[in-house]
Parts: sequence; structure tokens; C-alpha cells
Amino acid sequence: MKKGKLESALLTLRLIFVAYLKGFYQYILLLILICTSSAGFAQITDGQRDSKMEEVIESVAESDESDIDNSVMLETMTENAEHPVSINLASEDDLNRLNLLDFNQIHNLLEYRKKYGYLISAFELSVIEGFTPEVVTSLTPFINYELPSDSIANSGKILRNSLITRMKASFPQPKGYRSSSANKGATYPGLPFSAYSRYRFEMPGNYEVGLVMDHDAGEKFLSGNNKTGFDYYSGFISFKRKGFLRQLTIGDFLLKVGQGVSFGGGSGLGKSANTMGILKFGQTLKPYTSSDENRFFRGASAVLAHGPLTFVVFYSNKNRDANILTDSKTGDKYFSSLQTSGYHRTLSEIEDKRSINEQLGGGYGEVRFDRFKIGGLIVFQQFSLPMATGSSAYKQKSFAGRNNLNLGIEYQLALSHIQCFGEAGMSKNGRVGGVQGIVWHTTPQLSLSAYFRFFDPGFHAFYGSSLSESSGNRNETGLYIGLLFCPFPKIKIFGYADVYHFPMLTYSTTAPVSGSDFMVQSDITFTRKFTLSLKGKYESKPQKTTVSKGVTADTDERLTKLRIQSDFNISQKLALHNRFEYAGYNFNQIHEIGFLAFQDIIYSPWKKLKFWLRYAWFNTDGYNSRIYCYENDLLYSFSIPEFHGSGSRLYINLRWSPSSRITTYLKVGYTLHNGVSSWGSGNDITDGNQRFEVRGLLNWRF
Repeated sequence: MKKGKLESALLTLRLIFVAYLKGFYQYILLLILICTSSAGFAQITDGQRDSKMEEVIESVAESDESDIDNSVMLETMTENAEHPVSINLASEDDLNRLNLLDFNQIHNLLEYRKKYGYLISAFELSVIEGFTPEVVTSLTPFINYELPSDSIANSGKILRNSLITRMKASFPQPKGYRSSSANKGATYPGLPFSAYSRYRFEMPGNYEVGLVMDHDAGEKFLSGNNKTGFDYYSGFISFKRKGFLRQLTIGDFLLKVGQGVSFGGGSGLGKSANTMGILKFGQTLKPYTSSDENRFFRGASAVLAHGPLTFVVFYSNKNRDANILTDSKTGDKYFSSLQTSGYHRTLSEIEDKRSINEQLGGGYGEVRFDRFKIGGLIVFQQFSLPMATGSSAYKQKSFAGRNNLNLGIEYQLALSHIQCFGEAGMSKNGRVGGVQGIVWHTTPQLSLSAYFRFFDPGFHAFYGSSLSESSGNRNETGLYIGLLFCPFPKIKIFGYADVYHFPMLTYSTTAPVSGSDFMVQSDITFTRKFTLSLKGKYESKPQKTTVSKGVTADTDERLTKLRIQSDFNISQKLALHNRFEYAGYNFNQIHEIGFLAFQDIIYSPWKKLKFWLRYAWFNTDGYNSRIYCYENDLLYSFSIPEFHGSGSRLYINLRWSPSSRITTYLKVGYTLHNGVSSWGSGNDITDGNQRFEVRGLLNWRF
């Protein structure tokens, strides 16, 4: 008997036995049909894993196309894909770190293992309460079903060392690297390439040590303001135990609790293709390994736990980039904004570099029951200089002063097919913000989600990150409705509708306004090798415009996007992906349309070598009809370039693993813009209509 049929037969017998113990006699026949069906859960391939990662990354990029605030979450996903968790050996903390399961799903899985033993495959995982087909599918790239005899990880003595080095450069060099006159040096005085290194040593479940060094193109190296070499250093030491002190981290760390109203928030994709993924959950405390130079904490943190109680205490003291100004009347210094780009190339950027000190301290506590948890948060925040954002009308309720205080309370309730969650927060000035959500799996074929949010214009939460249209968790009321419908086994339809209102004028409006955002997508799996995806997105958002001399008003800016994509996995060695996308833009008297098409070839001639090749063509009327498109990139890197104007792009990305301990990446790209003599703006302008870029990475595990 073939191995696949033998495993299917054994699994069928096991599920019958489990159903018998549970008394689910009526489900025995259904289990047999599921387990013997060829349309069930299949073993995931590298190509499917890459496709899943691409879908998630591009969904996040569409939520915030200018900058991905979820880069840390995406790096965590890549790490989880590199080191899949054994669903049979994972502890509660291991499952929590996946950032894909809520507390009730984790509890149900651990109880199932205690009662019935180890799981055999995804078929059996789908039997556990709360593990819908969508949940199991989302887990598949990041888990395996190893048993203790299959893995030395169960011994607790495995050691992991990894060293990653990455470099990037582009040609021709931008204007900023050239001197504007004989008496004036270049605006960007540093080398025209970026460099990144990361070392990590860990014994999973016990301790880990990490160091990150990052240098952006144009920043000085071993000179000027960077005499120690790299522009940015980050490091940590983290200990993990099973007793009362669960985790202690010294150095740089992340803290994510609740739904992100007041402070951080667990992993969740917000408005994305995962329409049921509005609930934030996952790891509370995590050592920091990203190259983002701002949204992290530097100090010490600890996780304390006893029974159903968990407490997190932390203290952070670090310097941040800020725009420092001087009051012309009093001579006192203050800062008007926090800078988040991380660039320190020009004189003004260097002046802003780590120019203010920020201290935070506080704690979070929660108590868990089988299906319910409740938690509370308190965070004190202090700056070394007062913040004053100015007298503009839309800034009247912005934060001002040196100190802030955030209080919050959050809950999660998990019933058989319904998850309810919410959080309420208050800042020092007494202003409030809150969210309330529900995810309802009505039937195996239909799931619904709803998410209501309210943020007072005067609510201040510097590290808030809830699902919202605007950033900053302020000045917004909105309602999000999500749908997931599987009318047939191979057809999935999902989408969302989001309507929102800004009760106070914003930077881009003249008065309180309302907007809307709609998305619908259908994935059709014709065979295991061929999938077709159809997607439509429409957004209407008011923006101010000049209607006559000296008179401004708010007019709806409307953006429509249509996409068709096919994925054809010919074999485990060869896959073809192609896409055609349309963008339509309307605002006042401006009408633009844009098109993009690409063809991907993913080929792995043998196990140690794989390459991604893409040719893309684009043609848009202007910048407003630009189209963003995810590109496969180096390990722990994410590239979502924007395309506008007329032209084409070609890139190849190679991954070569000469041994089990060494993996190398090399990406070369070429972009052509038709009908232009220069490209870019400001100091980033390049001559001509062509650009080349080269990126390389070495990952050494020892």
C-alpha cells in the first residue's frame, strides 16, 4: 500500500476512535469522507508557503502603502516559517508566539493532546473546537506534526546560532551624493549602499541573545556622527523559565497587549484579505530584532505568571528622533513631532537624531478562565522636552506637554462559534477610545465579523495600533463588517465594508467628514495545481480642494482597483504566477487610470537552488493611479514598490543553499521609465530613465 493511502487509513481509524470517545456517532461517516477525500488538507509545499506569505504581506501593504507598520509581525512570520512549530511538542508559550491562535484555541488544543495524545495531520487538527478550515489553513505554513522521536527539540538541549549579513545598492547614484558646488559637499556624505547584520544565539525555551546593526545608504560610517561604525545598534538578552518568573528581557523589546487601543496590540492584519483576522492576539513580550529605529522599547521587562494570573512589568529609557524648535519669545526648547524614518544623512536629519529622551514604565495584568480573559494596563510616559504641535486648527486637540498616562481594560470571550472582544482606554486628559468586535462562525461555510471603534479627537496613545482608517488612534468613529463564504469546497468568497467618520477636521480636510472602503475577493481552486483569484476594491475618502479663489471645500477622492491573478503550480520544481490589475482615480476634475501586468516564473532545478523571475509592465496616467505590487525579496526583507507612469520592470531573485548551514540570496532588478529624463524628487533624483539595484544576503547557521 502506498504511504499516502496508509496514512489516510490510519488517520480515519484514529478519528473514528476519537469520535467514539466523544460520543459523536453521527460524525463518524463525515470523518471518513473527509479523510479519504482528495480535496482535503494537503501537505504544504515551499511554493504554497511563499504564496501564503505573499498574500499576507501584500494585504498589510494595502492597508498602509507608504510604510508597513506591521514589519515586525511580518518578520516574526518569516521566522516561524523558517522554524515551524511542532503542534505535538509546542508549549502554551510556543503556540502563543505563532500570533495566530487565541487563548481559547490554545487551551482546546492542549486539552485535546492530554486526552487523545499526539495529532497525526491537519485532518485531525480540524476536529478540535475553534480550528475552522480557515484557521488550519493559516497555520499550515508555520507548523508540523513531528513526534518526540522525530525531533531533538524535545530534549531542550538544541542550540541555534545564526548570523545574517545583508547589503543593498542602486544605480545610478541619486543627486544627494553629488556636490552642488565646489565649496559645498554632498548632501548625503555617506556611502551609497546600506548594510545590515544580525546575530542571534538561542536555546529555545530557555534563553536567547541578539545583536542588530544597521546602516542606511547615505549615512556616514566610522566618521562624523557615526564614529563607532553603524548608525543603529540594538541588542537584548532574554531568559525564559517555567516557574513564577516566566521571562526576563534586558535590552530592546516589544510589548503588545490587548487590541492596541492604548498600547501596542497583539498581531492582527486589520483591513486585509483575512476578513476574520480583526482580533489581535499573540505574544505579549518579545525581544526586538527589527531594523525599525523607533517603535520599540529599551530597558528591562519581565513576565510573571501563577495559575490563571499573568503580569508584565517594564521600564524603557531611550532617545528618539524629534524635530527640536526654540520659542522665539522665551528661548525655551520644545519638539513639534517625532521623526520615524530612521534616516540620518542630511544635516537636518542628523540634528534630529536621538534629540529627546523618552521614558516609559508600567504594567499589564490579566486573568484567564477556560473561555474568558480580562486584563488591565497602566503606562506612564515622559519626554525630556515638552511637545507643542502648533496652532493649526486640526492640531487643536493634539498632545501637548511632557507627560502622558494611559489606562486600559480589555477582554476576550470565546463561545462555541463566537468570539467577542473589546478594549477601552483613557489618556491623561480624560479623553477615551475603545473598540468592540465579534467573530462569528455561523456554519462551516459562512463566517461574519464586526468591529466598532471610537477614538475621541483628544485621545492620546503614542503606541496605539488598532484597526482604523487613520493612524494614531484618534479622531475617528467607524464600523467594519467582514464576510467569509465558502459556497462550494473549491470556491471561497470574502470581503469587507468599512465606513468611518472623522468628528473633527484633519490635515487633509476642512471640516468633519465621512468615508468608506469596500473589498471583495473570490478564490477559485480548480485543481491542487491551479488557482484563480478575482479581487475588487473601492474607497471613497474626502479631501480638501480649492473650488474658487481663496475658497476650499471637501470633495470625495475615489479609488477603484480590480485584479485578476492565476497561480499555476506545474510541479514542485516549477510554478507560474501572473496578474493583471486596473486602478481608476477620480477627484474633483482629475481622472486617471492605470494598468499593471506581470508574469512570474518560480523554478527550483534542485533542492539547493531556487529562483524567482518576474517581468512587469505598467502604464498609468499619473501618480494618483499608481499601483503597488509585492516582490519576493531577501530573507526578512519586504519589497512593495509603487508603479506610475509608463515602463517595465525585470528582476531575478536567487536563493542558493550550498549546505544545511548556509543560505545565500542575490536579487538584481532593472526598471525602465519611458519618456522621462530624470526620476525621483529632491535629493533622490537620478538622471536618465533607468535604474538598477543589487541586493545580497548571507545567512549562516551554526
